[in-house]
Amino acid sequence: MPLPRKAIADWVRPMFERDPDPYAGADLDTSRRFQAGLLGLCGLLALTFLPLEPVDEQIGAAGWPIAVALGLGSLAAALAMARRRPTFDDLLIVAYAGIAGIAALNYLAGGGSSAYEDLFVLWLGAGASHPPRRALLHLATMVAALALPLAYEGTGAEIIDDMAAEALILVTIGLLLTAYQASVRRQHVRLRTGAEVARRLAGVDPLTGLGNRRAFDEALTVEIARCERGRGPLAVGLFDVDNLKRINDRNGHGEGDRCLGEVARTMESAVRRSDRCFRWGGDEFVVVMSDTDRASAAAVLERVSEAVTKAFQAPGGRAIELSWGLAEREPGASAEDLLAAADLALLEAKTDKRR
Repeated sequence: MPLPRKAIADWVRPMFERDPDPYAGADLDTSRRFQAGLLGLCGLLALTFLPLEPVDEQIGAAGWPIAVALGLGSLAAALAMARRRPTFDDLLIVAYAGIAGIAALNYLAGGGSSAYEDLFVLWLGAGASHPPRRALLHLATMVAALALPLAYEGTGAEIIDDMAAEALILVTIGLLLTAYQASVRRQHVRLRTGAEVARRLAGVDPLTGLGNRRAFDEALTVEIARCERGRGPLAVGLFDVDNLKRINDRNGHGEGDRCLGEVARTMESAVRRSDRCFRWGGDEFVVVMSDTDRASAAAVLERVSEAVTKAFQAPGGRAIELSWGLAEREPGASAEDLLAAADLALLEAKTDKRR
């Protein structure tokens, strides 16, 4: 049953769409090792072919040292690629250099159907690891190199038929390899995107949309490390929503959740752009303030508290109020020490409110 035209178009079209990162989803290390293996294998085969396929047809005995140099050079280049870390652009340059090398060996052997010409099929893999546009240009260059003997060997019908058959094989295999590699790269992009989304969601509190405790722990670890490198002060503020239990008991947990969501949104709009808000758990929120001393942090927390009180009311018309505690990191203090100090300050603030 033939494939629907739309399905084929949907499969082919993404291969040729412009992409700001054409190598998205590609693995440089895998491509490097694969191309180094191809280069080494081509060089080894070229040296093996020498006794079977003389290279003195065009320029006489001078062809032998050139052919040996090309074979040994391929082995040396393969070893260098395996040990170093070239870029994708470097790999593409080597892919074109490989075409030139095979074409030169084929020329030295007289062209036509020499054994060296078969190396083109093997070298298709060097171009297929690149994005479709570059891979197809590499394929077209290879077909042109395959046809070069027509310029110095003649254009007899038998020769042209052989060239056409070999070119058809190259194009068919090249297109299949290019399509397969493009499909693999797209799949890798989807998998990486899915993993990144899952990672972000794992750090988001579903009720408020703020970072959760896991995200807070990661952020605080990073900020502590920054402080230890002497890059400015660090302050942490803890908020507690007053009387949330009363709202839940009188109006239901749905209304309590709504209040938490409103607090989170107001909090994010009231802090500075550099500050990061998280839901610590229950009715508690935490704000991480980098490059901020105690006095500046206190002004931020007070502004947040006032913004929440003015923004909305609890059921019954009573204003939502926040209690907060603040701690600035002392030299050598751990994340646990900083949180404990902020928690103690919050406890003292709530105690003062009850008096």
